[in-house]
Amino acid sequence: MMLRNCFKFFCILSCLLFNYSSYAQNGIGQTIQIYTHLKSILGKPEWLIELRDMNSGRVLPYVYEIRNNDNFWIAFSTEHSYRVVASTLKFGIYASIPNFCHIEDGVLSGKSMFITLYGHITPDPRTSKCFVRVFKNMPFNVSQ
Repeated sequence: MMLRNCFKFFCILSCLLFNYSSYAQNGIGQTIQIYTHLKSILGKPEWLIELRDMNSGRVLPYVYEIRNNDNFWIAFSTEHSYRVVASTLKFGIYASIPNFCHIEDGVLSGKSMFITLYGHITPDPRTSKCFVRVFKNMPFNVSQ
């Protein structure tokens, strides 16, 4: 199980680094790391997280499909300061939870997030719990 999780992490990180090779040239600022440990999932929800880099104004959208109980995702900002402008959990076109995990909360300068999501994923936000830890972080450097 541990080997499979390490392999999954390596694959995700490799894909992210390949897809965001332009970030490697400009540097990657802070990260949002998301871990899920869910008991159940209703439907096929998608979690949209949009980051706005405060210096460039660039918006970086991330969409995570919640299909498994245990997941690991990472979102990169390209600057030192960023803002979470959207965190919406969508259940198709009929239901959504705005400001999911309550992470739309001002400008984060030199800080990263570590989010653990657990419980049941349903359109009722009371069935899941988010533990969000914000911490000072050194920039995430990618070497080529």
